[in-house]
This record gives sequence, C-alpha cells and structure tokens, in this order.
Amino acid sequence: MADRIISSRTHDAHMTVRDHIADGWVASVCIVPKDAPKSKELIKLDTFFESEDVAWKSAETLARAELNNLK
Repeated sequence: MADRIISSRTHDAHMTVRDHIADGWVASVCIVPKDAPKSKELIKLDTFFESEDVAWKSAETLARAELNNLK
C-alpha cells in the first residue's frame, strides 16, 4: 500500500497503513521537515487496528494534530 502525505507550510506527515497478517492493520505516522526524506526516528504512531479504514482515519487524525502543533 502506498504512503499518504499531508503537508503544512513547514513539515510533511507521511502516513502508512499495512496489513500485518494475523494481527490486523499497522498504522505509522512520521513527521519530517518539508521535502525531507521519511525517517524512522520520528514515527509518532505504530499501532495495530482491526480494520484498514480505522487505521487510516487514526493516522490522518494524528498527522493533522501534529502538523497543527508545529505551526
């Protein structure tokens, strides 16, 4: 599955949701300075969810909140 990116004026939030065979879906959010490559050190969320839709919604909610805090 492809990453999704939400951008603010100064930062990008990279969101990833992937299927974790028996455990459900794993969502990850990484906040980096604008146009910087994705970095594993800045992951804010790495949690299991029961459905893909819930995982994407949670990742997007966290990403938007983190970007708003950086303004």
